Amino acid sequence: MKILIISSNLIGDTLLSTGVIKNLSIKYPNARFTIVIGPTAKSIFKNFRLVEKIITIKKKKYNMHWINILFRCFGKKWDIIVDFRSSLLSYFLPHRTKYIFKKNNTSNQIQQLSDFFRFDCSYLFIETSKNEEEIVEKNISKNFDYFVIFPGGNWKPKIWSPANYNKLIKTIIQNNDNIKFILVGSNKEESIYFNEVTKGIDRSKFINLFGASITQTAAYMKKSTMLIGNDSGLTHLASASKLKSLVLFGPTNDLVYGPFNKLSQVIRTKDSYNYFKTINIDKTKSYMDSISVEEVYDVLKVGGHCE
Repeated sequence: MKILIISSNLIGDTLLSTGVIKNLSIKYPNARFTIVIGPTAKSIFKNFRLVEKIITIKKKKYNMHWINILFRCFGKKWDIIVDFRSSLLSYFLPHRTKYIFKKNNTSNQIQQLSDFFRFDCSYLFIETSKNEEEIVEKNISKNFDYFVIFPGGNWKPKIWSPANYNKLIKTIIQNNDNIKFILVGSNKEESIYFNEVTKGIDRSKFINLFGASITQTAAYMKKSTMLIGNDSGLTHLASASKLKSLVLFGPTNDLVYGPFNKLSQVIRTKDSYNYFKTINIDKTKSYMDSISVEEVYDVLKVGGHCE
């Protein structure tokens, strides 16, 4: 059986779609998947044993990249096509069954996917390689718990201050010295956040994972205790890695973009999402200040994560 997945280029949306792919792989164990995907998120599938081919979308003027992809997918009769981009590609390819998913901004995307496909799409997954797992084993100690910290994001208004993360980490260490911290994000985010988040703290308390691949980050997450971070695709990576998470929300809608599992908790600003819809948001400033370090620490403490 041949299944064609036309995936989103966004890391978060792609991770959310893995629940669909997991269900299809269980229902059709002999299926082989071809993934059409942008370069940002393609590594999510690099270790998935049922993937036969990954076709990278390399954008060209006038959307000519779709012509190239059409030719690369042509010549096969696809048993199933699943299109998460609502593209025209699936209309030109021979197939038996086709699903075109169009997300909305009114309910949680996992729930939308589950309703659309009529099966539970909440089981997100990501596969890591033996080499990636061996790297983790060499760099972590069984004598410590590890908290993953994501202080960045692609939109300034939803970023909790790096000074707050610094203060939170200091508070955690004061109460439990057996916790170390894994800092995650992009190469660009390292230059913005690393020094401020780690200021005044012994650097041996940190593993710097800024710039690591998605799957290498997942390998570390699978050996960690908790993720604390801003609303982003990496919080969905935590879900796929079966890692508990505490996610901070402000101007974005936690009911739509929040994690959809029992392992996760959300803290949001005192102002509701509906309030933020009524104001002109200044994209150069953060709106997360009403979440205090004490509030975040108390949630961690109540959950027994800092003892």
